[in-house]
Amino acid sequence: MDEATSTGIESGYQALFEHVSDGLLLVAPDSGRIRDVNECFTSMSGFACETLVGRRLVDVLVGEPDRDPVRALLDADEDVEWCLQRRDGETFWAELSASVGDVGGQRCVVTTVRDASERRHREKGWFEELVEHVPTGIFRARPDPDEPFLEGNPTIVELFDVTSRTDLLSTPVGDIFADGDDCQEFFEQVAEERVVSERVELRTLNDEPFWGQVTACRFTDAEGETYVDGAVKDVTEFREHRQGLEEQNERLQLLNRIVRHDIRNDMQLVQGMSDLLDDVEKGDTPHLETIRSRTEHVIELTDLMGELMDALVTESGSEREPTNLSFVLEREIRAARSSYPEATIRTRGNVPLVEVLANDMLRSVFRNLLSNAVRHHDGDEPTVEVSAELEDDWVLVKVADDGPGIDPERRDVIFGKGEKGVDSEGTGLGLYLVYTLVDHYGGSVWIDDNDPRGSVFNVRLHLA
Repeated sequence: MDEATSTGIESGYQALFEHVSDGLLLVAPDSGRIRDVNECFTSMSGFACETLVGRRLVDVLVGEPDRDPVRALLDADEDVEWCLQRRDGETFWAELSASVGDVGGQRCVVTTVRDASERRHREKGWFEELVEHVPTGIFRARPDPDEPFLEGNPTIVELFDVTSRTDLLSTPVGDIFADGDDCQEFFEQVAEERVVSERVELRTLNDEPFWGQVTACRFTDAEGETYVDGAVKDVTEFREHRQGLEEQNERLQLLNRIVRHDIRNDMQLVQGMSDLLDDVEKGDTPHLETIRSRTEHVIELTDLMGELMDALVTESGSEREPTNLSFVLEREIRAARSSYPEATIRTRGNVPLVEVLANDMLRSVFRNLLSNAVRHHDGDEPTVEVSAELEDDWVLVKVADDGPGIDPERRDVIFGKGEKGVDSEGTGLGLYLVYTLVDHYGGSVWIDDNDPRGSVFNVRLHLA
């Protein structure tokens, strides 16, 4: 039988075919041409049965699908939602599903069509209500910045200081950009990339400038019309805050250079000059020792202040990166042995050959812990033992000493800014620096008792 004519379906199936509540189409599986339609589909589409029979399924769809629609329906795991054409030129959304069967002795693709317009209308209503109340400016426009806005929610009306939505819809989109070149570049990006998100300088219709995060998406609807949907958020306060942080970092770096270079250099000169006074009379020796002691203290202070300022800059901007733990530990242990020859500083076991999430400032963590263990010791020959062990995705480093220990009541505050150790004449910044850095790395630091005496400083770091 010719595919362009109705097949003359058996009476039993014909009754079911005509009385089902959904639209039905019988489609030839090879050519995709419609063999028959039921009354429900003709009412839905407005086309007579005689008009539809013989046409291809793709002819009733709005827009060309990416692949053969019959094959797409049969391969789909769930209903497919497509836009269909009505006889009066209007369109409607429908849910389609298909299965293969024998009807009237012929192999057919039985296609079910369910009008989804009402459901989509309800969903659109919910979405529109959300758009109306969201605290972000939402708009629709043409892809031409010289054309006016097509839609806008109350937030964008308020954002650009417009009297009413009507006034906004008579405003060219390009007028909200403070710089015409920025506007042109933005719309060129939208044309090329489809979705663009940029932070640009905007202006209200009263010519008040502000910084906005503009996100726009280009799309083409079922009728072939191209639009740009976008969202605008005022980020002026965020940008000013970020600029303030950047300026603060610049000031810290300047202060760092002054502390490290000018003050430290001057104190090293004083220290060098004091070494030339070794032959002074015995009565002046206490004054000379005071000069040396205070000079060493100021040099230590400038070193710690410099490291602390580096840590503050690191905390606000520098990213963590894979850092070789064993290399850092071994280097700092060698440096500590050189600085404190009276102390025994050793490792227990092998340090795991792993990388941790940190940065170059990790050296300051262990330098200060080793120095702290020696300087706060109450004996002549301090012993410090360093060990490390893996714990799943972490590594735990322990710095244990045999000193006087730390009162448990002080352990929660000893890492605070300005806290000093037992009988310490130090600056109180070393352990604060340790805590600041380890916290930035996403790790943790705490204190336990050592056996038989002393303290154990624990540093847990995340493996890279």
